[in-house]
Amino acid sequence: MARKLSNLWENFVNQFFLYVPTFVVCLTFLPCGLLFGYTICSLIAERTVNAGLIEYGPMIFGGCSGFVIAMIMFLVKIFKGRIIFWHIPLLLTAGVSNLLASCFYFANGMDTAGAFISYLAYSLNYIAGLSFLHTTLHKRSRSIMLTLAFSIFLLGAALAVSLIGTSYTQSDDNVDVTTAKVPDGLYVPFAGVYLAISIVILAVLIGLKVMDYLGIVDCQNILDNEFRIANSNGSIFDKRKDIIKRVKFLYVTKNQQWNVTLVVLFTEAIQYALFVYFIFWFVLNPAIRLTAVDNVDAMLWVVFAGSAVCVLIVVFFSVKVTFVANEICLIILCILSMIICSSVDTTVPLWFILFFFGMSFSNLQISLVEVTHFRFTELLFLVSYLAKLISTCVVYYYFVSNSKNSFFYATDESTIMAQGFVYLIITALVALVVGVKVPRTHCMTLFEIQYDLLGIIFKQHEIEQLDVTCLQDGSIPTISAHAHY
Repeated sequence: MARKLSNLWENFVNQFFLYVPTFVVCLTFLPCGLLFGYTICSLIAERTVNAGLIEYGPMIFGGCSGFVIAMIMFLVKIFKGRIIFWHIPLLLTAGVSNLLASCFYFANGMDTAGAFISYLAYSLNYIAGLSFLHTTLHKRSRSIMLTLAFSIFLLGAALAVSLIGTSYTQSDDNVDVTTAKVPDGLYVPFAGVYLAISIVILAVLIGLKVMDYLGIVDCQNILDNEFRIANSNGSIFDKRKDIIKRVKFLYVTKNQQWNVTLVVLFTEAIQYALFVYFIFWFVLNPAIRLTAVDNVDAMLWVVFAGSAVCVLIVVFFSVKVTFVANEICLIILCILSMIICSSVDTTVPLWFILFFFGMSFSNLQISLVEVTHFRFTELLFLVSYLAKLISTCVVYYYFVSNSKNSFFYATDESTIMAQGFVYLIITALVALVVGVKVPRTHCMTLFEIQYDLLGIIFKQHEIEQLDVTCLQDGSIPTISAHAHY
């Protein structure tokens, strides 16, 4: 009995240190969520101020920084011919940037300067963090850990809105958020928490680097054996024709990798834009507002709760199935909202909409990580990152900042119903496209997913049915050609 307990403890310790780098990288998404929450709150607070380009300056700077970072990581891959593990130093740089940025939020009028540095850290963290998780995880832990990372992101967003949102009231519960003046010291509580979290995460990253140096953990360990071998021997970036030449028994169909990748990027941008739109709408529209001004953080906590539940769901189901099921639930809830809320004074279905937004928040981002081409991962993460920034800017510019917008701020019931119908159509199309085009990737290795998308399909149980002459003369058997044998 003692020997079994000893073995169990030893296995637990080994698994713990095996996943320590992954958990630390997931934790680094917390400051990213804090920045997202700050961005939402600051845009709401300053929408009546004619600030011009300075409102979008930090996001523009973040996009430019992300472009530089992604291009450098891409070029290193090209020249080295394999993946280079410099993710942790990049995350350390992001940690130092977060620490520096947090200091600017203490002074009135200096939060914009802090936002510029924060978006530099966000760019480093998002691209390097996703690249690390994409590279190191194996088929059973990949979707779980990625969902956990984005759940921590939403935790940071909810925490930031909790710290900033209550400042809108200025000790007056009757202040209307649509007309309230921005109070002084709006970001001081946020700055304190941001500073504390930055110090903790930077200390954890330094500790991780020290443990890696001492050999206690391995920050360059790829848990997927096939992926690790391909990276070490330089075959990880082989082109499709080279893979076909190397593998003997297969069928070849149409290459769908870039089609699927573009579909995921497009639908992810739409889904994220809908999420940002609803957050603004539920806060600012007097006819649809869910909470009092000093309790707007409750919405983000509900979104976070949905993302936390999703961590358990992806253990058993693929992200494709999870996303389509969530979208179907959102469609049903939207219909119920349009029926019930127009006749009964209740907002319960709208709260459930936020919950399912949280459940589906990470799904398409995980799909992008899984279907992306190994050589272009960082560039595609950059596109995803830019799409998020652009979605936030476009929604804010065209809807939120214009207080006279007859669509966004409308209180007329027919206009609200029209928005519901628009949402139903968009959600149904997104669910249909993802359900048809995106493959199921649950518990599949990255190479299995890549071969499926490249149209290289193994048929081990039908190998003996192939005519060996097709191998001897160098021709490649396809699914259509197989009918002749």
